[in-house]
Amino acid sequence: MANQYKYGTDKEQKVARSLRSSGAKVNVSKGSRGSADIKATFKTGTKWNVQVKATRSGKPSQPSAHDLGRLKQSSTKSQATPVVANVTPGGIQYKSARSGRTLKPSTKRN
Repeated sequence: MANQYKYGTDKEQKVARSLRSSGAKVNVSKGSRGSADIKATFKTGTKWNVQVKATRSGKPSQPSAHDLGRLKQSSTKSQATPVVANVTPGGIQYKSARSGRTLKPSTKRN
């Protein structure tokens, strides 16, 4: 199980690096207690609360309905967009936890 935890934290770091390369300020949660694994703030002022889901198989995994609810609720309170980051061997895909549409990290300055 510890190996699975390390796999997940490695993927969280990968997502954090990706978001930082887009110019975001990134905070990675310690442990897996909060609703969001990563909180990112872009230069545009846009905020994302990100739940990272990683898979070795290439088929994206989904957060549970309970976890999605917590992510949406905490994001509403902090005026952030709830985002699920699916990490597969092919890369990282960001999706809105509310609409399911694909999102791109914001790179424009305001």
